[in-house]
Amino acid sequence: MTNQTRNVSIDETYKLAREKYSEIGVDTDRAVEVLKTIPISLHCWQGDDVGGFEIKEGDSFGGGIEVT
Repeated sequence: MTNQTRNVSIDETYKLAREKYSEIGVDTDRAVEVLKTIPISLHCWQGDDVGGFEIKEGDSFGGGIEVT
């Protein structure tokens, strides 16, 4: 990926992708609408579930969550 590509806005990038997918018969706007109807659950672990409560010398206990 070039710097120029990174600087292109999400909307502009989506327009380019929509054109490319359209060439092979995919309606991306319809696909997005279908995907909006599908609930997605993401599992996450509490910090102690991942690393335990033990604190090594010099480490700080952040108490955050870990996404797996």
